Amino acid sequence: MAGGGAMLAAIPDHKLTQFVHHVIDHMCGGEPVTYDLYKDRCSLDKFWLAIEETKTVAKIIIQKKLPRNEVVNTLHELGEMKAGSVCDAFSARRSELEDYLVREALHHTHLLKDFDWSVRLAVSSDKVMDLNEPLLTLHLHTSPQEREGGRDVGVEMTAPQVDNLLHKLKEAQGTLAQLSSQGPS
Repeated sequence: MAGGGAMLAAIPDHKLTQFVHHVIDHMCGGEPVTYDLYKDRCSLDKFWLAIEETKTVAKIIIQKKLPRNEVVNTLHELGEMKAGSVCDAFSARRSELEDYLVREALHHTHLLKDFDWSVRLAVSSDKVMDLNEPLLTLHLHTSPQEREGGRDVGVEMTAPQVDNLLHKLKEAQGTLAQLSSQGPS
């Protein structure tokens, strides 16, 4: 990761861990970080860049499941002590950050509103004279989760591809059933 904590280094040392926790609070739905708490030694532009760097580092740490030593190496410009305290803040809030990343990913997904399908028989092609292959045409009508408008996706599949899709959907259904039976953790 480029930067290595360069923008976080602009935050006063005695407020660095507090700053990281405030950024995580905001990422997880809390109040935004206010500049007033950090203006004693940090310019406004560096303050905003430090927020963005903290968010980026948090996402990388959680998505890649980086161990502590790699996080400390990633934040090398902070020095080992400060990088360790930042790492501890991320570790303490790992489950909240994981939930945030899931919510963020779901926010950008499309929901299936409707679908249409049809089956046809491909008798031949320009390469094969006697093809006789059934083809399923599936049209998915989706919409973004929180906005109007949507997009349509069309897929044409052979019988083995349909079987594979059904198998994957059954696996997903089983996984969802298993997760829902476990309840919230």
